[in-house]
Amino acid sequence: MATGLVRNNSIFALKEESTEGTYAPPAATTDYLQALEGFSFKPSREVLDRSIITASPGREAPKMGVKASQASIPVEFRGSGVEGGDVDFSLLLKGALGTSRSASTTTTTKAVGNTSTVLQIEDADISKFAVGDMVVVKKSGQYEMRPISAVDTTIGAATITFPFALDGGAPGASVVVSKFLTYLTAAVGHPHMSLSAYWANEIRDSLIGGMVTSMALENWAPGKLANWSFGLEGLSFDRIDGAAPHTPAYDTGTPPVILNACVWRDGLDTRVSQLGVNVSNVLGFLTDSCSSNGRRAARVKEREISGSFNPYMDDADVDHFTDWVAGTQFSLFAYAYNPSAVAGQGEMGSFVGIWLPQCVAIDFAPNEADGIMVNDIGFRATRGSNGTQEEMYLGLV
Repeated sequence: MATGLVRNNSIFALKEESTEGTYAPPAATTDYLQALEGFSFKPSREVLDRSIITASPGREAPKMGVKASQASIPVEFRGSGVEGGDVDFSLLLKGALGTSRSASTTTTTKAVGNTSTVLQIEDADISKFAVGDMVVVKKSGQYEMRPISAVDTTIGAATITFPFALDGGAPGASVVVSKFLTYLTAAVGHPHMSLSAYWANEIRDSLIGGMVTSMALENWAPGKLANWSFGLEGLSFDRIDGAAPHTPAYDTGTPPVILNACVWRDGLDTRVSQLGVNVSNVLGFLTDSCSSNGRRAARVKEREISGSFNPYMDDADVDHFTDWVAGTQFSLFAYAYNPSAVAGQGEMGSFVGIWLPQCVAIDFAPNEADGIMVNDIGFRATRGSNGTQEEMYLGLV
C-alpha cells in the first residue's frame, strides 16, 4: 500500500461524450486543460432512510439512491496564443454558452470607403462575418478590437459595422481584419462531457455526463490576472487506479494582465476598477427508473447572465442613476490582450473580448474604491425587448 499523493502533480482532461452519460476518456494529447488552484471534484449519492419503527431510537442501515457529481474548474482568462485559435478549455466555453463559429483566414478590406465604424468588405469575404463576432482591426500603430453590430451583404457594397468608433479613427485603405473565434449563447447544442482528474497521475476520478452550470469572470481588476471559474454537474462518477494515457499538449497562450483593458458602456469608455460577468445555466434532468444512476440525461432549461461593474461617480451628471431608474438598456464591451514588442500592436492569439449587447441595471448603490466614490451597478444581460438578441458573445483573436 502506498500513500501520499501530491495534488499539484495532477492532470485534468475534458472530452465530449458521443453518447450522453457514457464515459469518454481523453483520446489525444490536446484533450487536456490547465486548471488553476481551486479545482474541486465531488461525487455524491442520495442517502435513503427507510424509517422503520423499531424498539430502538437508533437508525437502520440506509439505501443508496441517485448518483450525482459536481466539479469546479478555474482556468485563466486568456486566448490560445494562436490568432483565431481555440483554447484547451473550449468545451467549457461552449458548454456555458451553447455554440461557436470562426473565421480561419484574415480579411483585407477594400481600398476605399473605410470609416471609424464601417469597413468595406469584398463580396467574396462578407460571408465570414456575423453580428457579435469580435475582430481586431490591424491598423498600423493601433490594433483595436471591436464587436460587429451589423453585416450588410449587398453585392458590391458589403460592409461590417461596429457599434462605436475605433479610437484611432478611420483605418485607411486595405486594412487587415483578424481571424477570430466567437462563442455565443444558444438555445440548444450544449455539449455533454466527461471530466477526468488524474490525481498525482495515479488515481483517476471521473465526472460523467457533465454539463456546465455556471461560468464566472473573476479578478478583472487593475494589475491582476483575471480568470474564468466553471461549475459542472454530472449524471454519474467513477474512480479507478490509473494514469493519464498521454502527456498533455497545452496551449501556448498566456493570460493578459488587466492593464489597457478598457470597458465601454454604450460605446463610451467607462473607467472602472472591477468587472464581473456570471452565466448561470439551470439543468432539467430526464429521470429513468431503468437507469442505474436514476438520471439518464440533462438539458439546459433556463439561463441567466448577470454581472457588475463600478464606474467612478461623475461630479457633473447622474446619467447612470437616471438610466437605472428608467430601466434603460445599454451595451457593455470589454477586452484585454498581451501587448506586443511593436508599439501599438498586441500579441495575436491573446485578445479576449466580451460583448453584452442588451443590459439592464438591476442594482445601484454609491460606494467607494480606495476612498474614491464609485457607483456599484449590478446588471442583467437580456435578449432585448423582443427576445431575439443573443445575450453574450465571447471573442478570441
